[in-house]
Amino acid sequence: MKILLMGIFLVCLNTFTGSTFDAITKYSGINNYMWYHYYAIGGSVAICCFIIFLLFQGGLKKHIVLEKKEYYFLPVFRGLYFISILIIIFYSLQNIPINIFTMLLMTSPFFLLIFAKFILKEKLNFISWIAIIIGFCGVLIVLRPNSSNINIYIFLVLFVAISNALNFTLVSKYSYIASTYGFTFYQYIPLTIFSYVFFLNDPLLPSKKEFLLFASSGIIVMISMWAFNAAYHIAGKYSSIISPFFFTQIIWGTLYGIIFFNEKINSLSLVGIIVIVVSGTIAIYNRDK
Repeated sequence: MKILLMGIFLVCLNTFTGSTFDAITKYSGINNYMWYHYYAIGGSVAICCFIIFLLFQGGLKKHIVLEKKEYYFLPVFRGLYFISILIIIFYSLQNIPINIFTMLLMTSPFFLLIFAKFILKEKLNFISWIAIIIGFCGVLIVLRPNSSNINIYIFLVLFVAISNALNFTLVSKYSYIASTYGFTFYQYIPLTIFSYVFFLNDPLLPSKKEFLLFASSGIIVMISMWAFNAAYHIAGKYSSIISPFFFTQIIWGTLYGIIFFNEKINSLSLVGIIVIVVSGTIAIYNRDK
């Protein structure tokens, strides 16, 4: 029961901090900050805080130094891959509403089931497949696609959702190669180093407000990464129970959109949201473990 409650808490922490990061990122993008300023400054603060935390905990070497050389490949590869994900997020949030962005991310649980079938060799029954199809119909209801509102960023956010699902699966399958702190450290540091390549060519001396904005975002996204890694690191057989709580991100994303960006949710979009949540929950609970 403690593991179950901890998993639920971590998923909810991930969705809340993830939506908070999305809101700050959208604000930064529409105020013409460049992604490398945003991630270099925020990432530097986050990594310094993370290392200090591990030092005080007495586990820096324990979590950063892995047992075998071959264990470094997956965490580092995830970090390199994550560079493209955060750049996509930065530009996508400039071009689509945050509530639509969040709805698209909510397809991750459906892709998670598909990866579970092909990577974890789980069997999906008929009900799960039907629920997956209905869930994507819910996304279409929210988007109401036509030539005026469909752009490349819609598909890029779907790519992010697929990547998140793949990350869920890999962390769950290879949880033995690194701790949650180790996965988080190696996921974050490549992005920060990569950002500095551009930052040094176009440096920015931030004001106090800008520094606090970038630093808080960096720390928040690191917390979100850790909570995500930790939730599926410990999930095991409880993954089908904690996964539906991933849909709480719809709540946070919608509230941020309404409060800070004057976005609106109409009745048809609300129907689509309900379809996504219900079908996703049914699909996850019907996983054949």
